[in-house]
Amino acid sequence: MQATGVIGAGIWGTALALTAARAGNNVLCWARRREVVEAINQQHCNPLYLPDVPLPDGIKATSDPAEVFAFSDVVLLAVSAQATRTVVSQMRPFMNEHTILVLCAKGIEAGSGKMLSEVVQEEAPMVTTAVLSGPGFAFDLARRKLVSVTIGCRDLDKASLLAERLGTAYFRPYTTSDIVSPQIGGSVKNVIAIASGIVEGAALGDSARAVLVARGFNEMARLSNAMGGSFYSLMGMCGLGDLVLTAGCSQSRNFSFGYEIGVCGNAEKLIAENKRTVEGLATAKAVVKRARSLGVEMPICEMMNRVLFEALPIKTALEELLSRPYKEEGF
Repeated sequence: MQATGVIGAGIWGTALALTAARAGNNVLCWARRREVVEAINQQHCNPLYLPDVPLPDGIKATSDPAEVFAFSDVVLLAVSAQATRTVVSQMRPFMNEHTILVLCAKGIEAGSGKMLSEVVQEEAPMVTTAVLSGPGFAFDLARRKLVSVTIGCRDLDKASLLAERLGTAYFRPYTTSDIVSPQIGGSVKNVIAIASGIVEGAALGDSARAVLVARGFNEMARLSNAMGGSFYSLMGMCGLGDLVLTAGCSQSRNFSFGYEIGVCGNAEKLIAENKRTVEGLATAKAVVKRARSLGVEMPICEMMNRVLFEALPIKTALEELLSRPYKEEGF
């Protein structure tokens, strides 16, 4: 049996551990909370994050990260995007040149505007970095509903190895040697999903939401292209697929958060009171920062920053976007 490690036993990490086990892997998870470690090992469940979903005996947990990296060279990193640098830095002593670190969070580092692969390159340059990204909710994955993702790695053979290791009848990975598009797609779609939720909450109409999502994909493609990503990769699971899901479903935390903003018309109060992980909030600033540094125009993302952090009224934002000059379709 193959061995696979998972860093992070939240809802996504647990769902990925469950999928890896169903694909024939023994799995060792690292969890920060002692009660989660004990529940996985003794009760074979994770009541904090995936209640009522039994975990097979092949999934174990530990609070010692060194054990995970000794257990397997393939480790899925399922902590939040904004925690990635801290966690990789802390766990660097346990990694080596044989480690394949698979980034499973979606987002860009808020302070630096860097992709998570760039963060890993700075903190642990000896490892092979791969990216897992695409449309799929943890509950769907845990309940054996069809989910498909993109696995990106510059070494395509290793991307294929990961697909074979993790793939099942209901979890279908596609592979690419492009690691930029999966990261940009997974990041920008969260910002567009908040905007899509605002449109829905403000009752601006389904047609308006279609316009927003289409032009949002255009912005995603421009940024990915400027950073060396492949448009063909972005047209698959990690870009278009993920955007369609996240920007149009109430299960999406980004969409539902945007919906609340659209209903009440005030982002400031909701952000101050928010206790959920809404990656699009931190990513909105980072995306715009990176785009500006590259001279890439992203008017929807720029406007979202003003709505979220500068108290720009939704009506004013819409008027400004619609007053832009007409242009030829395309990039």
